[in-house]
Amino acid sequence: MEFGLLIASTITFVLACVTSWKALRKQRRASAWFRIGFMAVGFALQCAFLYLRGQTLGKCPLTSGFEILIFVSWSIALIYFLVGGGFRLSLLGFFTAPLIVIFQGVALLLFHPANVPSVDAGLGHADYWVEFHAALALISYGAFALAFVAGVMFLIQDRNLRAGRTGMFFHQLPPIHYLIQAIGRLLWLGFLLLTVGILTAFKMERFPESYKLIAISVVWLAYGVVIAVRVVRSLGGRRLATLAVGAFVFPILSCLFL
Repeated sequence: MEFGLLIASTITFVLACVTSWKALRKQRRASAWFRIGFMAVGFALQCAFLYLRGQTLGKCPLTSGFEILIFVSWSIALIYFLVGGGFRLSLLGFFTAPLIVIFQGVALLLFHPANVPSVDAGLGHADYWVEFHAALALISYGAFALAFVAGVMFLIQDRNLRAGRTGMFFHQLPPIHYLIQAIGRLLWLGFLLLTVGILTAFKMERFPESYKLIAISVVWLAYGVVIAVRVVRSLGGRRLATLAVGAFVFPILSCLFL
């Protein structure tokens, strides 16, 4: 049942990519249903999967690399719905859905029934600070992922402006100033969430393994540097977008150690 929900969710996000791409190729706008509806259904299926998995384990489903990748995918979709409309990012779903498909596709490749904890594995005393720490850290990755997406959109928009290309794809991209605002706020959101997540580690009964804490701290330091450079040097839009895109390699690599 759980695995079926995950497959259905991944297929739904694939459909979101395909319908948007077909609309763009035909030089027309995808309807609000195709642009947002598939994303909403995919997100709902993600929620159902995580809920059932949590019920099976008796705790937040973050016990394996498979579950961590799904949780990151869910975080990306969550942040998308929290900020997508507020920043008027009309094509945010078009760029976000493929990223979710990649994460969930890798998770499906890693899935093996023998590696999934049984019901008994979730029983017993649970340190809720551990779950809070891990969940906040991975939700911050969702914010960083959306900053990455907004950065890619900015660079495409900037290149189109410089080349004088003004087709349908150009007109569906958000204005440059909205993208800069989105990138800045998403970076701050992710950084603050990750900061709180790291601080909660000191409330845990058992301190996290050093390599996990180092991996998360490297991500925190990388984005802290990006934010500090932006504040001190007043980075232009293109440089900020480039840093937001490049810095996302750190959250991706850190998933190997979580």
